[in-house]
Amino acid sequence: MIKTLYVNGDSHVAGAYLDKMYQPDISFAGQLAKQSNLEYVNDAIAGGSNDRIIRTSKEYLKDADPSSTAVFIVWSTFERTEWFYENKWHQICGQPLYEPNSNQTLNKLWKEYTDAFWHDNNEKSSIFYFSRAVEAQYKIKEFSDWLTNKGFKHLFCHAHSSFFYTKSGFEIDWDNTRWLFNKPYDHSVTFCNKIIELGNKPDLHWHFDENAHKDYADYISVEFKKFLSA
Repeated sequence: MIKTLYVNGDSHVAGAYLDKMYQPDISFAGQLAKQSNLEYVNDAIAGGSNDRIIRTSKEYLKDADPSSTAVFIVWSTFERTEWFYENKWHQICGQPLYEPNSNQTLNKLWKEYTDAFWHDNNEKSSIFYFSRAVEAQYKIKEFSDWLTNKGFKHLFCHAHSSFFYTKSGFEIDWDNTRWLFNKPYDHSVTFCNKIIELGNKPDLHWHFDENAHKDYADYISVEFKKFLSA
């Protein structure tokens, strides 16, 4: 019997809004956990990368009981990554809100990395952009296989938009992976896109209030209950 909902993701799942980076109980995942009377473990952080989501989820779940723990992952944007620098993990995120200002060397490396995405429009950066997206897709599939082999039921969705490439030779067979509404390539069901469609507006950092999270929790509640009971 499922008793615990383990959640990981970025600022959207951490409940960030109006410069408050961590309000996990207001996020749609927290509202779903409360509705289902589940213990709620939220490992999401603002600016978190998909690499971090996979690493920290494995660290937590290696000691968890798959018969009583369900896993809900809300994937971040693919260009984010993490670097182990000076004995510490650093989340590398292109938005100015997450610029690492405490270390000059790290800041220089961060600018060089993020410039390849946001400022250079040459052919080389386009290939870089494409290869990172494809790499992230396969990392997520490998993580799904890891969860399946461990016996964890898991549900995936995207926070912002689907960054997967479809009908291009890179579409993956997602057997054993449960995606929200079974639509890993559909932008319309992602958190940000759906709640904007429902009339919600973001703050300056593209974060949303509790009402927006409630709208998304309501939108996916039936699918979430099906996932828990499967």
